[in-house]
Amino acid sequence: ALMRGKIHKIPVLLASATPSLESYYNHIQSKFKYLRLTKRYGGAKYPQVYIVDMDQEQEESGKTGQILSGFLLDKIEERLQKKEQVILMQNRRGFSPIIRCGDCGVLETCPDCNVPMAYHRTGSALKCHYCGHSIDRIPANCRSCNSINIRMFGTGTQKIETIIGETFSNASFERLDMDTSKTATALTNTISSFGSGDVDILIGTQMISKGLDFENVTLVGIINADTGLFLPDFRSGERLFQLIYQTAGRAGRRKKSGEVVIQTYNYDNQVIKYASSLDLKKYYNIILNERNDLNYPPFSWMAKLEISGTSKNKLQLVAKNIRDNLKTPYTGLEILGPVDCYYERLRNRFRMQIVLKSYKTADSNGRKLHNYIKKNFPKGNYLTNSGVKITIDINPVSLL
Repeated sequence: ALMRGKIHKIPVLLASATPSLESYYNHIQSKFKYLRLTKRYGGAKYPQVYIVDMDQEQEESGKTGQILSGFLLDKIEERLQKKEQVILMQNRRGFSPIIRCGDCGVLETCPDCNVPMAYHRTGSALKCHYCGHSIDRIPANCRSCNSINIRMFGTGTQKIETIIGETFSNASFERLDMDTSKTATALTNTISSFGSGDVDILIGTQMISKGLDFENVTLVGIINADTGLFLPDFRSGERLFQLIYQTAGRAGRRKKSGEVVIQTYNYDNQVIKYASSLDLKKYYNIILNERNDLNYPPFSWMAKLEISGTSKNKLQLVAKNIRDNLKTPYTGLEILGPVDCYYERLRNRFRMQIVLKSYKTADSNGRKLHNYIKKNFPKGNYLTNSGVKITIDINPVSLL
């Protein structure tokens, strides 16, 4: 969009409550003009935000594995008595994201993706959220040690739904995630029911964090603010900050004041701290300094070479061969890898990556990086004779 705007010499408007760090940096560099809304619509005030330290909560209550804090439960009860509405966000669908043997610790994983399969109470019992592979029922025995001590760990939206139903039996609630909104009609019906006041509590994943505008919603609960916090991706903190910030914005959007309860096991983490204070400017300035120290975007141009194949041995040989035959890097080009991707195998294909970082101090417009890629990969993306696929992603949104 920006390039088309430049070609046709027309203005481009980028709109977001939480702009990307790159857009924010372009504003600092005076490349973008920043039009900021300093007040909420209709004179509404920003919600009061509370952080609940779940470690302390469990210590004081003596209950391990507590999912909803006493503080949040009290706040929900208050809202129900006032005939006001509640949104609860848990960014994991299903009932439990992990099925593990209680004796040897082996996880029940997808055979095609090598990631944990999630337990669902409706439909197929175990589902892979990456390729869709499913198993009708939970295995009775561990596939490794044959133990019958099979346990469920973690929390998904279905478990929150169950807890709410047991705790607030007189309240009406709906769940909104990829499982309940496979069609546009199902999605629209759920939102319409909530908007009309027929539903007291809306439970969902990040689908409910943006764009919803209901004047009777006065409480937002973020069940586990730590989800995604420690993923090995330089954008993980930024993404989580944006998710918490936007979810919090669903509360108190009209005359009624709103409150937000954020539950976390990382009480002092700066992402949680600044998201709870809705201080975008301070947090963005902190991560800009971190990105600058490590030469990550927006201080460099980046390209990800993803190499994938059904044979791990062939994949490793091709990846090593690609790395060994890359032309001598120019000054200001850093080459990282090859290494296994965080999700090492998806849809029965093993994955490795090589990351190229071109410092803007040496490559102000990214032209050197593009020329380097064209010299090394004149055909762009391609498939090798050994069935290994090479995909080039310029300025990738994720390194997972």
